[in-house]
Amino acid sequence: MTTLLVSLATFLLGLATGAATLFLLNKKSQQAATENLQNAFNTLASQALAQNNQQFLQLAQEKLAQSQQASSQDLTAKQGLIDQRLATIQTEVTAKLEKVTTLVTEIDKNRHASFATLQQQLGHTGEQLKSLQTTTADLKSALTNSRTRGQWGERMAEDVLRLAGLQPEVNYRKQSSIMGTEGTRGRPDYTFLLPGNRVIHMDVKFPLDNYLAYLNAETEAAQLAATRQFITDVKTRLRETNARDYRNGLNQGGEQALDYLLIFIPNEQVYAFLLENAPSLLDEALGQKIILTSPTTLLAVLAVVNQAAQHFRLQQQAAGIHEILNGIRLQWDNYVGVMAKMGEKLDDAQKQYQLLTTTRTNQLERQFAKLDTLETAEKPALLAHTEPTQLIQ
Repeated sequence: MTTLLVSLATFLLGLATGAATLFLLNKKSQQAATENLQNAFNTLASQALAQNNQQFLQLAQEKLAQSQQASSQDLTAKQGLIDQRLATIQTEVTAKLEKVTTLVTEIDKNRHASFATLQQQLGHTGEQLKSLQTTTADLKSALTNSRTRGQWGERMAEDVLRLAGLQPEVNYRKQSSIMGTEGTRGRPDYTFLLPGNRVIHMDVKFPLDNYLAYLNAETEAAQLAATRQFITDVKTRLRETNARDYRNGLNQGGEQALDYLLIFIPNEQVYAFLLENAPSLLDEALGQKIILTSPTTLLAVLAVVNQAAQHFRLQQQAAGIHEILNGIRLQWDNYVGVMAKMGEKLDDAQKQYQLLTTTRTNQLERQFAKLDTLETAEKPALLAHTEPTQLIQ
């Protein structure tokens, strides 16, 4: 039994060994066959690839040759067009360069001429600046003198009055004497003549010393002090003008002055400086019935005054025309009444005339007819055969 089992085991082991050996031999054969098949496929693929590569290269060479030939022809045509275009552009550029050269030449000539003119103008400007500096220095020197400053203010006022179209001794007077109520005399710089025997007075003297000090101040503190003192000077000037007996004084010819007075500030910059640093100053002046005017505002005030004068004259003329029209209306009413009476009398005369031409005429015609009847009747026997000459004898 044991021997049988050993033999059986040996047989099984040999069978397994043979199967394993056979499997290994079969596997090696399959691997060799696979390798042979792969080698054959690779050989065929290499041959086909080589053949295809050669055909592709041949076809590519043919296409490349055709493309090169077409490109060469196209390039030749484009080169001709480019050469033609370049020739046209060169011609145009040459013409434009000639124009630019001509323009640059003209500009250069004009530049030289303009530079010469500019030099000449700069020379004139320099001379004018020197003259302006001299004038400024003279003006500054004049403004430091109160008398000269007053004359300058009068000159500015004269320019404004001339611009407004006012004539001396027609629309205004200068330096008119006024007898005050207390025997004092006043002399306003200008007296403007208004309708209705009215006048308004104006002074042109204005304190500018501290304003000049403000302009010449080098520090902010000095400017502030000069500004305050200048405003104080202006307020003092307002009180002095208000205290003068211009409103109630006796003017020439019994003229009556308006309640308001004018003070002329001969510079717009000074007027603007006051408005900026003392905005309540104008209201304070108006509270004293004083109007502060600059050259511009004086021109406006004079325009209003002139317009008011024209309106007053028109009103007077309109009143005169109205009175004349009333007289004409009264005379017309009288004329109409007289004409009515004359019409009535003419109607009576017409009636009388009709009476004469109808009834009275008919009565006379009847009488004349009777007279004619008597003349044509038989004559008396005593005179029947008697001639006139016989009667005379």
